[in-house]
Amino acid sequence: MKKQSKLAIALLVAFPISLLTSCSDDPKPTEDVAQVVEEVVEEENKSYYQIPSPDEMFGFIKESGLKYNSASLNPIQNITSYNDPKSQALNFGIYSADLAYTAAFEEYQESIKYFGSIQKLGDQIGLSAAFDKSLIERIQNNLDNADSLVAITNTSYFSVVDYLEQNEQGDKLGLVASAGWLETVYIAANTINYDKDKAAVERLADQKLTLDNLIAYLEKYSENTDVKEVLEMFKDLETTFAILNEVDSGTGISLKKKEGGKMVLGGGSSIKITKDQFEAIKAKISEIRNNIVKTEA
Repeated sequence: MKKQSKLAIALLVAFPISLLTSCSDDPKPTEDVAQVVEEVVEEENKSYYQIPSPDEMFGFIKESGLKYNSASLNPIQNITSYNDPKSQALNFGIYSADLAYTAAFEEYQESIKYFGSIQKLGDQIGLSAAFDKSLIERIQNNLDNADSLVAITNTSYFSVVDYLEQNEQGDKLGLVASAGWLETVYIAANTINYDKDKAAVERLADQKLTLDNLIAYLEKYSENTDVKEVLEMFKDLETTFAILNEVDSGTGISLKKKEGGKMVLGGGSSIKITKDQFEAIKAKISEIRNNIVKTEA
């Protein structure tokens, strides 16, 4: 995967078309914005996939004024219950998102605990090379610096992504990335108040596009039994997201999914979500996530 294309796609997902065009009084996107989108779409059509970063959502949640909710985290003591490669890879993704969440809210002591958890799981699934000594020292030396800790946490996540890509372990990357995204939306859904946090609700609805990208990525490795099982769970979640409707947003430009999973330019639209739809999605996300983190009684 080309670094530049991944970064471009990441920026497009993190900053929707409506935000890119809001800097101008003209409601229609400029030719420059349209050109950027076309270039990103061209790259996406070459089968590059966005690997979502947990810190994007958590940064948004904090800026929206939502409170820290420690009850949403997967307790670190559960780590001893994950003894097979599938549960270890999935919960590596879960704990990575939990680490990003604690860092975003400056819960420093919790951050170091969750970093220790992903180190342990990383060793068990062959990712120790992704955590070099300098990265560990940077974490330990920046526990009281919120901005640095968030940046380092994000660096550690993409260090793992890059390591798996370079070593052609796309199946394992699919498990890690999908679980990390799932934990992110799980925490968001269980922190949001539908009646009060409209912007956060809309951001959650927009995750429908990220889910489509994750499913397309998992499908590439569906011959792997573990990936196939996770893919079925995510397709079940996709069915729940499918109840959401797109309406014209008046921006004049957007990304749409066409047959084959590729993204194309289309008319401006946004995803709307009712309270009942929000509750249905929240319930399905919680069901899948809790099935992944569960331990034997």
